[in-house]
Amino acid sequence: MNPFRFGTIVTGTYFVNRVDEIKQITSDIKANQHIILISPRRYGKSSLINRVIEENKITSFHIDLELITDEIDLANFYVRKALSLSRFEKMKHYLKNLRVQPSIQIQPEKDEISISFSAEDKNVSALLSDSLELPEIIAKNMKKKIAIIFDEFQEIRRISPMLEKKMRGIFQHHQNVTYIFIGSQESMIREIFQDRNNPFYKFGRQMVLNKIPESEFLDFIVQQFKLQQIDAEGIAKDILRFTDCHPYYTQQLCHEIYILNEDKTLKIEIIEKAVNQITTEHHSDYSQWWNNLDNTERKVIIGIASGEHNHTSRNFIKKYGIKSSSTSSSAVGRLINSGVIVKKRDEGFEIEDPFWRVWILKNREQ
Repeated sequence: MNPFRFGTIVTGTYFVNRVDEIKQITSDIKANQHIILISPRRYGKSSLINRVIEENKITSFHIDLELITDEIDLANFYVRKALSLSRFEKMKHYLKNLRVQPSIQIQPEKDEISISFSAEDKNVSALLSDSLELPEIIAKNMKKKIAIIFDEFQEIRRISPMLEKKMRGIFQHHQNVTYIFIGSQESMIREIFQDRNNPFYKFGRQMVLNKIPESEFLDFIVQQFKLQQIDAEGIAKDILRFTDCHPYYTQQLCHEIYILNEDKTLKIEIIEKAVNQITTEHHSDYSQWWNNLDNTERKVIIGIASGEHNHTSRNFIKKYGIKSSSTSSSAVGRLINSGVIVKKRDEGFEIEDPFWRVWILKNREQ
């Protein structure tokens, strides 16, 4: 069995130990302290929260706001998730107190209830208010603290411009619910929670999730391969040098190395073989990403892929034929917002996906 997993919530032995982060988040949840967790995509935010929830047997539910289309859709998800925390026989009691009544389908044999609000409901404000209040009512009735996790929380501004104010006005009175806000667009999340003019200003404790330290990741890689009687000590550092300790891409590369390897001791050549296999498999995806960029963005990406990170320098502007430093900065801003590039820990920027970086350079050499 492959000892590495990526692309989904990572649990059990697949989870790279984040002892300090788990301890901090556990302490905050037990203290009913709201949490803002920030990091670029695929750093393992959801897996980390899931680990804390499972270890401490915390009653919770999760909503990915990227999947929500509008306020009524949010109400549908919210009520359905909240009711799933309660015993079946209590559901009708909670629904009866909603000002806007949903369509209900009961499946007694499964102890499930399906509810949906009509997209034609005019009293959206009352519907949303009652939905957002429901978890607190249920938690109080159960005499149990619960946690609600919002993934990609910056998406509330797309769903509705008034949603921040509505949520904050309700959440600030809740005593039995801990809210965990996860975000990958750092500038927007920081604005939501740090701008004095915004409703969620200083609403929770902010935590930035960094890459996993190299020493911890080295031990993890060696141990996971060792479970399958494979010696990876000779190439573990080279794996992390390529992925720069990025959780998702490290797991992806190791997963592919395990598939391709035929020896009990890993050799350095297997890394290049695995990288080539991944870039070949994702050629159509990478082509689409490239084609979605405008010309200035492509020039900036080429420069960053080539290891040049000062995108506003005179040499950079001249070398890649960009009109001006402001034009280059605008392109960088768009690339950051779309998650294509991320800020490096020291200075400059890097392409978020190291395999795409290889694909770009390799295809430009042909």
